[in-house]
This record gives sequence, C-alpha cells and structure tokens, in this order.
Amino acid sequence: MGEYNISVFLVFFISLLAIVLVMSKFRVERPMLASLLPEGAMVLGVGMIASFFIHVILDRRRPSNADDDQYQNDDLGALLSFSPEIFFIALLPPIIFNSGLRIGALFVRHITPIVLIATVGTTVNAVCVGMLLFLVHKLGLVSNDFNPSLAELMAFGALISSTDPVSTLAVFQTKRVNPQLFYLVFGESVLNDALAIVLFESFARTVAQQKNFATIAMGLIDFMVDLVLNSVGSLCLGYASGLFTAFLFKKIEMRHHRLVEISVYLVLMYVPFLLAEILHLSGIVTILFTGVAANRYVVPNLSPITRANSDMLFRLLSHLAETSIFLELGLSVFGIIGHWNWSFIGWSLLILLIARAVNIYPIVFFFNRYILRDEKDSLLEQEVTGNTGLHWGNSDDQTPQFVRTQSDLTEVTATPLRRKDLKIRPNVAGFMWFSGLRGAVSYACVRTFPDTLGHQKDFTMTTMAIVLITVFLLGGTTELALKIFKIDTGVDEQTYMRETLREPIVSSKIRNFERNRIKQLVIRDYRGDEGLKDESALEHRLQDSSKSFTRAEATLSDEASFVTQDSLFDYGAQLSNRSI
Repeated sequence: MGEYNISVFLVFFISLLAIVLVMSKFRVERPMLASLLPEGAMVLGVGMIASFFIHVILDRRRPSNADDDQYQNDDLGALLSFSPEIFFIALLPPIIFNSGLRIGALFVRHITPIVLIATVGTTVNAVCVGMLLFLVHKLGLVSNDFNPSLAELMAFGALISSTDPVSTLAVFQTKRVNPQLFYLVFGESVLNDALAIVLFESFARTVAQQKNFATIAMGLIDFMVDLVLNSVGSLCLGYASGLFTAFLFKKIEMRHHRLVEISVYLVLMYVPFLLAEILHLSGIVTILFTGVAANRYVVPNLSPITRANSDMLFRLLSHLAETSIFLELGLSVFGIIGHWNWSFIGWSLLILLIARAVNIYPIVFFFNRYILRDEKDSLLEQEVTGNTGLHWGNSDDQTPQFVRTQSDLTEVTATPLRRKDLKIRPNVAGFMWFSGLRGAVSYACVRTFPDTLGHQKDFTMTTMAIVLITVFLLGGTTELALKIFKIDTGVDEQTYMRETLREPIVSSKIRNFERNRIKQLVIRDYRGDEGLKDESALEHRLQDSSKSFTRAEATLSDEASFVTQDSLFDYGAQLSNRSI
C-alpha cells in the first residue's frame, strides 16, 4: 500500500469512525433506541452502508481469488481491510489489557465456574462445532462445492468459540443486572478470548498436514501443551511485568511529572505483549495478567490524577479498538465477490447454539453439585467430631451458636447459606447460553485463517454472517431476554456484596502473604500491619455473621480493595446516565 493509498485509507476510515462516535452519543441519549440497537450493531450498520456504496455502487468489489497484497494495491480497496497483523498487534492488546484492569472482587468470588466455562467449556465447544460440522458434510447436508477438511473445521470451531458479548454487557450495565450474571458473562469473555486464540493457532498449524484423525489428535495434544506453557509462562511474565512496573514507580518519583508518569505507564504496559511474542508465548494471556497485576500494584503508586486519566485512557483505547474492528468488519461485508454458502452458515448457527448448550449446562450442573457436596463433606466432618446442632462454646459464653446438621443439606434443600451466592440458577444459566455472541476476536482470527486448501474466503464470509446475526439478533433482543429469563435488574453492586457474601473471597493466608511480602515490596508507603489488623477484624465479623445467619452490614470494606476505584459494573451503570 503506497503513501497515497494510506492517506485514502486514513481519511475514509477516520471519518467513518468519527461518524460512528457521534452517532453513539445520540443513541445513548435515546434509551428506547439503545435497547433495540446495540452499539456493535450500529457500528456494523455504518460499515455495511459504506461498504455497499464503495463496492456495489462504485463496483470496486474484491475478487474471491485475490490475495491481500493484490487487493491492497487498489486505492479504494485499501479501505476494505486492515492487515491481519494490525488486529493482533495494535487492536486486540488494548481490549484485553483493559479487561484485565476490570477484574475485581466478584470476579475472584466466581473464579471457579468462570475458569471451567472459559477453558473446559471453550474446548468442548470448539471440538463439538468442528465434529458436528464434519458430520453434516459427511451426510451431504451442505453443498458439494465446499468440502473443507476436518482440520479446517476444527480451526473454525476454535475461532468461532470466542465470545464477545459487548452488546449484552452494555445492556447489563444500563439495567444493573444481577452482579453474579454480569461477572460470569464478563469473566468468561475475558479468559475465553485468550484460550480460543491459543486453540485456533494449534488447530491452524494442522491444516496443511495430513487430513486424518491422528493429525487432529496431535493438534489437541499440541493445544494442551501450548495451553500449559502459555498459562504458566504467560501468566508469570504478565504478573512479573506488573510487579516490575510497580517497583519502578515506587522507587522513581514521577507523581510531580504527570505527563511523564502516564507516558511511562502506558509504554511499559505494552512491552510485555511484545516480549511474549518474541518468546513464543501468548501475548494475549500475558497482557491480560499484566492488566490484573497493574490494577493491584501499579495503580496504588500513581498520583490520583494519573489514576483517573490512565483509567479513562485505557477505556478509550479499548473502545476505539473494538469499534474499529466492528467497523472494518462492516466495510468487508460487500467487498468480497464470492458464494455465500447459506446452507453451511445455517448449519453453523444451529450447531453453535447446540455446542453452547453443551458448554454451559453440564458445567453449571456439576458445579452446583460440587458446592452442595463440598458443604456436606464439611458438615459430615463436624458431625464426626461432635460439632452439630446447637452448642454454647465454653461454659461462660451463654450466646447460642447454631450449626446446621446433615439433615439441613438433603437433596431437596437449597444450597448452603454461606455459598448461596455461588449457585448458578437455571435462569442465569439460560441467559449465559443466550449471551454467547461472536465478535471482534473471531473476526480477527479468521483473517489469519490458513488458505492452504483455498477455503479462507468461505470461512471468512461464514464468520462475518455469524457475527452479524448474533450481534443484531441476540444483541438487539437482550432486554427482552432479561424479561424472559426473569433476571433481577436495578441491583446495586455494593449492596449485593454486603447482603450475599458470608465468607472471605480469598483465604487469609493468601491475603497475608500478599500484604506482608508483595505489597510492602512494590507499593509506596504501604502499611501492612494496619491492613493485617483490619483483615483480622474482618474475618471475625464474617464468622459471627455466618454463625448467626444475620446479614453483614460492613463486613467487606477491606475486601472491596479487590475492586478498582470504580468497578466495571458500577462505572457502566453510572456512565449510561451521563451525556457523552
């Protein structure tokens, strides 16, 4: 792409981006319109209108057999698409890093189901999609002119398993839905993106190899190895980068030089991603945990103004990156001359819904059983030691303390009180199934889909169709689905935490280690002893609250330190009431 073409690209694309941002202001100010037209759908619509004008009216469509280099030599063709490298190097890191910054207390509280759905569920989803599509082709239910290999279908299953419920989360924030549902959907999307990318890359490497089940099995083994290495290596690299940056800000006083402070913060947060790519680790996983560590250790070392400015800066970069990806997708809709294989698209959509159910419901069922069984085992141990029913402590203590017996936890009874907030109820599970929209990451992956067998354009158009349908249809009916599934709305997050949490979010050993070893090392002017004393008092209050079955009024003030100054849940709800 020459200098002239780059200028054409920037002028048109930035102009369209500005139009979209201005339109989003008017959309937010009209609640009825906002409920019917998700922001992602609006951006896609603008891109599709521009694409129709450029490619159909001006007849500058892309031949289906043209590669990216040939196509980008055309001036208007330059407007069609980014280079695939731009997606993974420039656009995805801000989105993932900003997600890591938003991980808070309730994310940690629900970490078990989040990790299970994002790892086991995503893998099951990808394999289910790939195998069922392969079966559909073997049964002759798809046109014969498109005959992909099993390896290609598995790679497609991996990339299309990445969820991007940005439209749903926007409605969640506006309606202030049940925080449990919010963080389950948000947490899955955060971890799911990184794992889907690793899974896609593993299967993509098998496409050029021999097309048999042994190759696919090797791809799965390759994925497992990559997952372990990336999970451990990328996590350690990301967390170590956050700790190093925090230590740097502790030792070097920058609070009186705010421009330098925020510049160094921004630059150092991007370095781990590039370093991970050099070391052949997952840059996406690394930047995610860099964001987690930055929120815990770097942010406390920043000046108050830089905290607020950097928070807005990273939200801005994430928003612009996500908007740019959706806009580019819309611009590509009418840009490719080729056959839209609607039978394959239809089967893919149906199988996606089935695979999503296979992903969500079994995991939810076994997780709920695990909560009940774990509590039963705990009570059985108390029963063996004689600690059941009512007991009075020592002889001088006349305050009765009630402990539930085994009969309180039969198959018919509800989940134990102290873990009631963890139980995933059927309506919440149903909405989690509904919220499996596809979006930016799926499209970014399909742009790098291997074209060894000449099927890249077919998978690209299928992915486009699925993203468009899920964003417009599922995203546009989110508010209706909230009513159908009877999801609680108008819930205040802090009130929810005070009324539902009856045990510490993390163990006291982990908190004490972090206070005495990590925070004292990397956070400026950190007073660990006072924090430890407060934490001890917190545990006593939580124990008293749990034993007497009363609702704690101020038990989680210290636990709230796991949340950023404005949690994503509250921030979005407040933002929706402001004029932008």
